[in-house]
Parts: sequence; C-alpha cells; structure tokens
Amino acid sequence: MKKYVLMTLVIVLSTICAQAQDVIFKSSSDSIQAQVLTVGTTEITYRKWNNLEGPIYSVPVNEVAAIRYANGSYDFFSNKNTVATQEKSSPSASIMLTRVGNTYYYDTKAMNKQATLEWLEGQNCPAAYQHFLSGMKTASAGWVLMATGSMFDLLGTILNFQRKTNLAIGFVMMGIGGALELACIPTIAVGYSKMHETVNVYNISCGKTAEIKPYWSVQASDNGIGVAYNF
Repeated sequence: MKKYVLMTLVIVLSTICAQAQDVIFKSSSDSIQAQVLTVGTTEITYRKWNNLEGPIYSVPVNEVAAIRYANGSYDFFSNKNTVATQEKSSPSASIMLTRVGNTYYYDTKAMNKQATLEWLEGQNCPAAYQHFLSGMKTASAGWVLMATGSMFDLLGTILNFQRKTNLAIGFVMMGIGGALELACIPTIAVGYSKMHETVNVYNISCGKTAEIKPYWSVQASDNGIGVAYNF
C-alpha cells in the first residue's frame, strides 16, 4: 500500500506547475487555455497553450464572454461585441459568487455543494449549472472508485490472512484495489476543480464581471493530467 501512496505522490508532485497563460472564456461556459495573438472586431486568434508552436486557431468574438490575460487583466465582451478592459485590482460592481474551501457564498448566503447546485439551477445560468453538475458527477465517480478499491483491498487481505485459497488470488484482488484507489485521486481532483471553476463561469458567463483570484486547478493536456496554479 505504501508503494501505491509513494507512486501517487510522485505523479502529483511531478505534474505541479505554475502557469501564466491566457484563458478565453466562451459564452457557452467552455474555456480555452491559450496564448492570445490578436483580438479583432469579429474574431480572436490564438494558439493552444499546450502547443505554442502549433497552428493558429480562431473563435468568433460574439461567442466569447471574456479573456483573462497572463498579466492578470481582463477583456469583457458585451452582446454588441464591444470590449472593456478591467485590471486585476479593479473592484467588482456587483455581487459575486465566491468560495472558501468547499463552501460557496453569494451575498450572505453560505452553501454546501448540493445547496450550490440547487441554487445555480434557479439562477437562469445554465452554463454554470452544467459546469458544476459535471464536476459533482466526476467527483462522485472518483469516490465510487475509492470505495470499490478499498473493498477489493479488504477482501484480498482477508483471503491472504485466512490462507484458505491460493494466495495469488488475494494479491490480485489487492492489486486491483490499489489500482482503483490510485485512479480515484485524479478523478476526484478533476471533479472538485470543475466545481471550483464554476465560480469563474458564473461570474463571467452570467454577466457578473469581477476580479477572479488565483487558484489551483487540475487540467488535462496532450501530456496527461497535471495540477496548475492559475494567476
């Protein structure tokens, strides 16, 4: 078991990196990790952050809600495709959804995960609701993997202890359990990361333009899954 824990720590620590990339927030709630090249009146061109030497892509301006640049400033796009730049230090002019740990706040209302999901459902903000729901489902799948892996681990240990069957069966079950427990870690991390990122999705996609503080997130790229510090 110590071997699996050590492997997990090595994997997680080796993927931690500090990234200062541009992020394009689309009105549909999707976000693109990018290096923005140009911002025109009709389209925005960029390269993907995980392939800065690759092809140049473009996205129509009317599909973009905001751009967060690597230096911390923002461009917010209205329905008329106009853009207003807001610096990182600018105060918010409206009430924002915020988060401390796994507790979410709106005005004076404090909410756990389930309450936040129900609140988002009534906010006429489908982008944020779907983003949060997807994160909850992913995290739940990770907890199921952990529970299943623990069960296999326990059964394998019992079989080996009783020695009433081939020891190989017990070790195989323990191996399966360890693999499931290892897989649950990034799954849970990705799920919670998506739930936490819903704060950004709601504040931007639903017109609550605001300062967004630096945060840790789990991101997928062509090289695998890694932990990134976004600022």
